[in-house]
Amino acid sequence: MEKAKKQIKTLFIIRICLWAVAAISTGIWIWYSIKLHTDGIFDPYEYATLLRPVFYTCLVIAVVAICVSFLLRKITVEIKRQNDIR
Repeated sequence: MEKAKKQIKTLFIIRICLWAVAAISTGIWIWYSIKLHTDGIFDPYEYATLLRPVFYTCLVIAVVAICVSFLLRKITVEIKRQNDIR
């Protein structure tokens, strides 16, 4: 029982870290988008060319982090079910 509670707590901390990674990743591409505008880049083609690599990389990082977090949630629920923990 104690081992299960420790596993659940560890998984919860990892999930918090993953959500933080997703939020930071989202913040980075938003910051970069604003930075491009403050640097005077208003041409849509130039803006898109510069933003696209940063946006796609950050988007993939955020989506993967959230998916792994949901997978860890599923594992946590299974551990709780096996050990009759509420």
